[in-house]
Amino acid sequence: MLNDWISHFTSLTAAPDNEKALFNKAYPLHWGSDQIIFHAGTPCNQYLLVLEGQIRVQQISAGGREIVLYRIGPGESCILTTACLFSHRPYPAMGITETAVKAISLPKSVFDQLIGQSSLFREFVFNAYGNRLTDLLTLVEEVVFTRLDIRLARKLLDLGKHSQFIQITHQTLATELGSAREVISRALKEFELRGWIRRGSGQIEIIQMQGLQQLANSEFVSSR
Repeated sequence: MLNDWISHFTSLTAAPDNEKALFNKAYPLHWGSDQIIFHAGTPCNQYLLVLEGQIRVQQISAGGREIVLYRIGPGESCILTTACLFSHRPYPAMGITETAVKAISLPKSVFDQLIGQSSLFREFVFNAYGNRLTDLLTLVEEVVFTRLDIRLARKLLDLGKHSQFIQITHQTLATELGSAREVISRALKEFELRGWIRRGSGQIEIIQMQGLQQLANSEFVSSR
């Protein structure tokens, strides 16, 4: 088992034999695309490490508005899983596979043993936790302080790095940015009136990159 997955997490390969024996208690998990891995309220009883594919973690408000918190790719773990294992609380958000995913699961009992015994594993867990927490704080700052049209321009530029044609719906953009579909639609209509984009069914074409870039580089903050 160890040789099948530990190479994806090279910082763990230097562990002594007694800790490697605990790593060998991990078991593989496989999911197809668009599968829910955990819901808000689901008990957390395993530590997940992604080997292949991508998982999207998103939050849904009481009013039904969604926002993408982060994504987990190969060689990464989930900050919410770590937090829930430490706090003995259920998941506060949901995880959905965006592609087929291969992952490794360490049972909670094994995770607890490794946290207690292995300085190498503790460093790995806390480094991953700290890095992801910084990303989340950046997201909070953007949502609270940065105007939506600026964030939307930045998202379109990011999605359009490889092609001027972006296959995405207004609802998906709303989820990515933590807004309502109607608000996104109004902002996109304004971009189209300025000649920056052309809207289609499930598609946005970028036709004037410079205007989006100028807006994306703006420093104006939200008036909310």
